[in-house]
Amino acid sequence: MKASRPNMRDVAQLAGVSQRTVSNVVNNFPHISPTTRKAVEDAIRQLGYRPNIAAQRLRQGQTHTLALAIPNLAWPYFGELAHLIQEEARRSGYSIMVVETAGSREHEVSVLRDFRTNLIDGLILSPIELDLDGLNQLELDAPLVLLGERIQDAGIPHFSMDNVSAASEMVHHLYDQGARSFLVLGSTHTQATSSAGALRQRGIEKALAELGLDSWAWRSVEVSPWTAGGAQEALSQWLESNNLPDAIFTMNDLLGIGALRALAEANVRVPEDVLVSTWDDTVLSRFSTPTLTTITPDTHAIAREAVQGLIALIEGRGGAGGKQAPTSSEEQSNQESRTSSADLPQAVADVTVSHTLTIRRSTLRA
Repeated sequence: MKASRPNMRDVAQLAGVSQRTVSNVVNNFPHISPTTRKAVEDAIRQLGYRPNIAAQRLRQGQTHTLALAIPNLAWPYFGELAHLIQEEARRSGYSIMVVETAGSREHEVSVLRDFRTNLIDGLILSPIELDLDGLNQLELDAPLVLLGERIQDAGIPHFSMDNVSAASEMVHHLYDQGARSFLVLGSTHTQATSSAGALRQRGIEKALAELGLDSWAWRSVEVSPWTAGGAQEALSQWLESNNLPDAIFTMNDLLGIGALRALAEANVRVPEDVLVSTWDDTVLSRFSTPTLTTITPDTHAIAREAVQGLIALIEGRGGAGGKQAPTSSEEQSNQESRTSSADLPQAVADVTVSHTLTIRRSTLRA
């Protein structure tokens, strides 16, 4: 019969102390004599006792578990970002629970309302349909950071990229490669795509104005949601009754892959006949044929800043529920000095991470 795992009672009996004393030693409480501490530590080593870390953290008001709520893990961008966030959390001693919201307001609200009852210390949310008014109505008092373009200026740490600037850079590059007419593939008219799409469209218009091109220089084809199959179907239909533009600007890598398929079926060569650009720099654009010129957001920075920002909020609030553990006046003073506003994400922080224009074969003409 398998021997039972040693518990705190066994340690207390061997050390000749109370279970409370063993608990105090395990939790590194002060005011324990060196002799008693050594007796308990010797008993722990002799028995091979392993404290229940989960139970300790619950008593301390923390589980060291974070939640990440994103629209769809099947989308390469969110899958890669989720991986990086899990890696960053792991390096900081936290685990991650990943939740898919399907970009639904109902699911996003449910995650925000329920995550505190699921023993989660804090939440990273990438909202799609939930807006600022909806977030404010929830009256949350919990560690939360936001990703993406949907909710800004909420007084909550928020991490995204400069979509306007990035889109403008892409148009300038396409212009330098000879493009004078542009087709934008991707909708900006639905909740699921309006935030990012509208900002990127603003960047396109800004660049065209800078280049002296009028609004007639670009047209758009609606695709929502932004999927490869949707892009293939929409572009194929458009090509049947329209002239080929000089460049096709797609809103993400899935749309870019769908565009390549539609062009190949129409015997249109890339980049010889038309330039194609995309967004996100996932594995799709790196290994497509031809490889796709893309906007590369610094996802490593997004993951790092989001996780570290959330952990700072958790530690500054005293853990789950925002409740501070009892401390002496001296300890409280020291803690306040450690968690000053200089150390925490600012309450109104909208952090913009860097991006890179990654030029590949799809926009380079010999």
